[in-house]
Amino acid sequence: MSETAKLVELNEVSIARTARAEPVLDRFSLSIAEGETVVLLGERSSGKDSVLRLIERTLARENEVTGTIVYRGQPEKAVRSGKRPLRVAHLPSPSARPLSPDAKVSSQLVRVIARNLSVPRASARAEFKAALGRLAGAPPFETFENKPGEIDTVSLAWALLATAMAQTPELVLADHATGDLGPTPARALTRALTAEQKRLGFALLYAANQINVAGWLDGRIVVMRAGRVVEEGSYERLASPSAAHSYTMTMFRTVAKLSGEKPLRTIARGEALLRVQGLDLTAKAAKDERRAMREGITFELRRGAALALVGEEGSGRRALARAVLGLDRPPVGRVVLDAVDLSVLSETMIARLRRRMTFITGADDALDPRMTLWDTVDEPLRAHLKLSRDMVAGHRESALKRVGLASYHGSTPVSALPAFDKRRLQVARAMVSAPLLAVIDEPLRGLDAFAQALLRELLTDFRAQEGPAFLVITSDFSVAQALADEAMVLKDRHVIERGPIHEILRAPKEAATRALIDAVAPPAPTPLPKAEAEG
Repeated sequence: MSETAKLVELNEVSIARTARAEPVLDRFSLSIAEGETVVLLGERSSGKDSVLRLIERTLARENEVTGTIVYRGQPEKAVRSGKRPLRVAHLPSPSARPLSPDAKVSSQLVRVIARNLSVPRASARAEFKAALGRLAGAPPFETFENKPGEIDTVSLAWALLATAMAQTPELVLADHATGDLGPTPARALTRALTAEQKRLGFALLYAANQINVAGWLDGRIVVMRAGRVVEEGSYERLASPSAAHSYTMTMFRTVAKLSGEKPLRTIARGEALLRVQGLDLTAKAAKDERRAMREGITFELRRGAALALVGEEGSGRRALARAVLGLDRPPVGRVVLDAVDLSVLSETMIARLRRRMTFITGADDALDPRMTLWDTVDEPLRAHLKLSRDMVAGHRESALKRVGLASYHGSTPVSALPAFDKRRLQVARAMVSAPLLAVIDEPLRGLDAFAQALLRELLTDFRAQEGPAFLVITSDFSVAQALADEAMVLKDRHVIERGPIHEILRAPKEAATRALIDAVAPPAPTPLPKAEAEG
């Protein structure tokens, strides 16, 4: 049997931005065969994104590249004249904002297909529609006759996948294509991608920072660190402690595990900080008060306790949180925070009460990019507390040290920080504000395994030291279990299940709850043959 032909071969490739800079890639070698799946797994700074740009031939000109690149046995220099050596489709993450906000999604994606296939726009439009129709779970074409800001992130991810498939590629370069989505849509998109790969026979190179995605794709995993290959192999081998490199084992250990065991920590039993009574998130106008109290959402959150609101996008998690924060006033039900009924307060009084709350989110635009690092942490101290300049500086320096940002100069603008450091800065800002309640919205989304583990520890330490109650918004039960004690599962703006998280994980009562749990359960590695495990 003949060996499968190589589509791309990188041999001892190094990339440096300047002659004296640390290399982005350091003597990196990789081969990709026809129809093969290769997952580049590593931290944000591992260099995997540069591998994709190098193969796609979109690397910035100022980079110094050494080594050789071969496309179908032909050296890269021989095809540099402009002719594309392969039919390559790029599959980005929707959070990378690959589209212009000022034009319809359909027109932008059809233009990409037309250019790459060298066909008229009408033919490209037909190809896009056909590709959408083949993807089980994708929205209809009409959804994309809108601008990107009018379409949800999951729908955009489906549109980007359909665009890549419509190009009938020989090689798909997926750049964290599902990394910023919730577990359930990420799983659905990954299944659709692998189904299309079987149909079309293309090779797939997927840059990932999430181990679950690497397992779902069922290909060869290349673990990268600082521009070098640490090791490579199947998911089964790398998940085996007896076979994997120490760095890989550390990476696998950082992934939060679901457990039906009762946690050692105890749930807070103090007086109630938050009381929600008869809240109806679906009502357009006031109803009979007794019926609302009976049918609406009712719960208590005690001081220092942590409750997770778990559900898919649109389930009502954020609508409930907005009501708790006093940002919206539902016509049915009451929210009582620190013994104060928000429904009887003026906007000014609610704003004052909101000073005792803090908000931490996984959105990278949550902080003002024009503010400096120091001013971002100082702001709540100046706004809420009458402290001397020295006391403000002391609180600020202590918080920045706790979250690991003390090495930055205070004048560093927020816009210059990487995503993980922006999350840590949010935690530092929350620490100094001494809140009674912290609302935490998908804090780990889009981060690599190591960054997620560190942020979980910071948030856990924040709750333990400052003692706020946590209201955690997530679609990921592993996040819920790491940060909270109890959970309410929401669907269609109703609570369908509630209780201690370990009990829900052990015996979910609803199919929707089971689907959420299954979406974050890691692939179960099959046992390795004895010879491979020992080798």
